[in-house]
Amino acid sequence: MARTVKKARVDATATGRRRLAVAGLIAFLCVDVFLVGWAARASHAPREDSGVPTRPGSTTAPSATDSGRPAPSATATPVADAVAPARLLAVLDDSTAWRATTGPCPATAAAAELTTDGGATWKRSDASAPTGASSLVRLTVQSGQQASAVALSGHDCTPEFIRTYVAGDSWADYPDQLASAWYAEPGRGGTVHRPGGDVPAPCPAVVGLAVGSGSNAAVLCAGHEVYRTSDNGENWGEAQPVSAAVAIAATDSGYVVASVGAPGCAGTAVATLDPGAGPPTTIACVGTARPAPGTTAIGAGSGSEWLWAGDALARSTDGGKTWR
Repeated sequence: MARTVKKARVDATATGRRRLAVAGLIAFLCVDVFLVGWAARASHAPREDSGVPTRPGSTTAPSATDSGRPAPSATATPVADAVAPARLLAVLDDSTAWRATTGPCPATAAAAELTTDGGATWKRSDASAPTGASSLVRLTVQSGQQASAVALSGHDCTPEFIRTYVAGDSWADYPDQLASAWYAEPGRGGTVHRPGGDVPAPCPAVVGLAVGSGSNAAVLCAGHEVYRTSDNGENWGEAQPVSAAVAIAATDSGYVVASVGAPGCAGTAVATLDPGAGPPTTIACVGTARPAPGTTAIGAGSGSEWLWAGDALARSTDGGKTWR
């Protein structure tokens, strides 16, 4: 009898232990299920978006730097270097201007067009036939009847100076005038010719040249920097960055620059540079279409500014604030 009671007690103790083990196992499984469910819900919960998309394998980029300023966009692309323009524009006043397209020598004719009615109509002239000139390098206007140009000879593609005194009805070559002309010869972007001879340019690639009064001039470089000289190119000042600048012209009070791809302007931005070394002042955004590379030219004369960008021609008589 005593053995039976002892055995029953042992069995009861073992049964209790088994029950405790089963209960513990059930509790563990319940906790495990809870944790798995919580993790699943957390992975699908909404989170605050920084506004910057992430790529696989990368962490979310911060929306601001430690200074509180917005972080640079990872997808922003720099503006490409400016190219030598395939267009020239020389302005006399609000009514009269010359324009031309240019290209490789000797395949490109030295042909310019004259308007005397603000760009409503243009008269084409041919300088190649009487002078043998090819690609135009620089175009200037002196009066309603007189204009001058530096071109490349159709024979050996060396620079030559040509002029018309009859509004383009005829052109002639004036070799003695070349030495006193300003120009940047294609293919020699690191050299500028000024009155008296060649001088080193302040940058490896000049894409624009603007000649002011006296000994003043400025060059626009492929990297969108402007350099100025006040002593005929003997010395050049510090580089002045102008965002996305592609063309430059001299005005009565300084220089005007056209930019394609400038921040905040879908068309062509126009900025002025005062006679000093102050920063550029953006005064207008002209048009809503971005012209193709090399198709932007700007000119100024007698208080009038002209912009030839893509398919559009616009003029301003209030310092570039409004265009028509």
